[in-house]
Amino acid sequence: MPTIAGLVVAVGLAASCEQTAREPGAAAAGLAAAIAEVEAGRKTTPLIVQPAGGGDALVTFLVESPDGRVPRIVSDVTGWGERTADDTFDLAAGTMTRVDSTSWYRLEAQVAPGARIEYLVVHGETDYGIDPHNPRQAELHGGGPASEFVTPGYLPPRELVDAPMASAGTTVETALESRALGGSRRVIVYTPFGYREDGAYRVAVLHSGWGAAREGEAPRVLDWLIARGAIEPIVAVFLESVPPGGGDGGNGAPMRAFLAEEVPAWIASRYGVTKRADGRAILAISYGAKDALDAALAPALAYGRLGLLIPGRRLRHADLEAVAGLRGRRLRVAILAGRYDAANLATARDARAALAASGHSVEYMEVPEGHNPATWRNHLGDVMVRLFGTPRRP
Repeated sequence: MPTIAGLVVAVGLAASCEQTAREPGAAAAGLAAAIAEVEAGRKTTPLIVQPAGGGDALVTFLVESPDGRVPRIVSDVTGWGERTADDTFDLAAGTMTRVDSTSWYRLEAQVAPGARIEYLVVHGETDYGIDPHNPRQAELHGGGPASEFVTPGYLPPRELVDAPMASAGTTVETALESRALGGSRRVIVYTPFGYREDGAYRVAVLHSGWGAAREGEAPRVLDWLIARGAIEPIVAVFLESVPPGGGDGGNGAPMRAFLAEEVPAWIASRYGVTKRADGRAILAISYGAKDALDAALAPALAYGRLGLLIPGRRLRHADLEAVAGLRGRRLRVAILAGRYDAANLATARDARAALAASGHSVEYMEVPEGHNPATWRNHLGDVMVRLFGTPRRP
């Protein structure tokens, strides 16, 4: 994959377009030269120009369409076309403009410094694919690859870049029989390096986080944070809350009973963990944010900490209004939001306001990324530090 430095080379190539913006002929020549470099395989797309004085970068997407179909760029910054009101799609989102009489098309966007952006190229209504001139890819939410670029200033998370820790914790895969959900659920339990069965470790439960533990990213993040003293050693439980075959997994009362009653009891019966609710956290990603909030506020008083990672709009304003009536609870909350998560950003901001107004301690992070697996994985460490460590990142 190209490095940040490699992408910045493209900045110099595209800079001629910016410097000659007042001279249409020269600008067109600069763009033609950039396209020739892309066609020759010497440069990649998109082109990125970072102003010398700082501020947002100018990103120019370039796509070739020899058959004359006008392509689109659906992305974190140009919109994926989602209409939140009725869950339909705008099939004109990200429509590109032809470059003179060539077979190439362009689309420009302003993007914040240090951003990481995912996108797809669309031909017609259903032909979604990666950018053939950008070798950098990420895992698209829902499966399959997406093209990706970063703007100057982006720093990948050290915990996923540094070599794995020698003092690594242990993961064990098992199953939890749930009466509430009517079946078993796979579970991966992380215990820290040097774990003692007679300990009273704090606990993090990640709702629908089984895949992240199975792939290794989440345990690696915990190893890194613990080894550097950013958080104390903890026990983490990664749940396959929704069965492999899909379905809703038991929304509402069944899921609340599973998360707030069955899971804490199961952990306490098998591991040396704290009995105090303020030492336990429930975290969820996207769709599961509503379930995590329900579990944190359930009468069982199982959790004193709540982590919402890019919460999805299934968490309605009415759910958050109900929080105001529970004045006796005081949660420590960490919320991760994506600045370019157009469909769900309002939900994250609403959650911050409602929880803070109800007296909960809320730390809110808004990063220049979108709604995808890489965003929450890259910032899981930030959320864990805010729930279990000091307010500052190590």
